[in-house]
Amino acid sequence: MQIAVIGSGDAVIGFTLAGVRKAYEATSEDELIAKIEEVMADPDVGILVLSQSDFNNLPSRLRGTLTDSVKPTVISIGTEQSTEMREKIKRAIGVDLWK
Repeated sequence: MQIAVIGSGDAVIGFTLAGVRKAYEATSEDELIAKIEEVMADPDVGILVLSQSDFNNLPSRLRGTLTDSVKPTVISIGTEQSTEMREKIKRAIGVDLWK
């Protein structure tokens, strides 16, 4: 299983320096959607990382697909408050670790 990252140049460079080999820069919404579809179809990717702001700007249908995806598991990171990670862990292991 591999980790894939899609986003702006700064985020992609940081993950590339950390050793992530599947890092894709997307500068427009169309590029972002195309790369997401490509990564979702890749059987080697187990985790897809997106910025929270990119995730929030996606069409609602695609956001729903990404939220429900188990393989790859989609994680959005950023400074915005989100309970997404908590819900994914709770759904995966059946326990709310924050209680």
